[in-house]
Amino acid sequence: MAAVMAMTDRSAAWPWRGGVPPHLPRPARMPKAFLLPGDPARVDFAASVLRDFVIVGQNREFRLGCGYYDDVPIGVCSTGIGGASAEIATIELAAMGAGVLVRTGGCGALASDLSLGDFLVADEAVRNSGVAAVYARDPASPVRADPSVSAALLQACNALGLPGRPGRCVTADGYYRAQGRPNTADGRGDPDVLDRFAAAGADAVEMEAEIIFAAAAACGARAGAILAVHAHRRSDGWLEDYEMTQRNLMRAGAQALATILKTSDSSNVS
Repeated sequence: MAAVMAMTDRSAAWPWRGGVPPHLPRPARMPKAFLLPGDPARVDFAASVLRDFVIVGQNREFRLGCGYYDDVPIGVCSTGIGGASAEIATIELAAMGAGVLVRTGGCGALASDLSLGDFLVADEAVRNSGVAAVYARDPASPVRADPSVSAALLQACNALGLPGRPGRCVTADGYYRAQGRPNTADGRGDPDVLDRFAAAGADAVEMEAEIIFAAAAACGARAGAILAVHAHRRSDGWLEDYEMTQRNLMRAGAQALATILKTSDSSNVS
């Protein structure tokens, strides 16, 4: 066993090798702030938002690139869909030196005052995710975004003229039945699921924010989330073309991160 450990230079408990994580690509110079879209394909949208944007690499669902916004280094790393992969991205980015993380993703609106294409700055996640519960063990304690990150995201929305407001999200650990959808094309959904989410105070449902908030806090990092309304679960509306909405998400997230780093830390790379 000792010989095997010497050959691999890593352990099952912490399977890194030479400072390189087992899942994420590692940049040569590590930005301290990252945008976290879910879809790897959306990482490339950052080329229209960040200066000198380059893709560092991709492994599985984790595609990572780096660029500059207002001369501040900003990273972009996809989390994939759901809690398990969002946990991996959050933990490995924080361990590599990222101190501020912003989820940029889609959501299904529950609140009547949210419309397709609007933005929700999630300052709290209603307790729901089993993955998040591993990090935030007291079910009575709320899982919140860092207030400074939420404030910067709202400020960026206002500056860019984007329709955004603060609110709560709920993070589902699945996409179909876990969000009240049917599991066959001709099946029936379960509206009680959405009613429970709304009764708990959720304005929208998504799949990663609670995990990112909880895992980041456990690592000493700050996290926030800005979510675009891709669907409205009450009216059953669907935003078919959301590429510009996603680019605006990244623009707001990048501006918020640049503001945070400029006011809090003169060193923006690890």
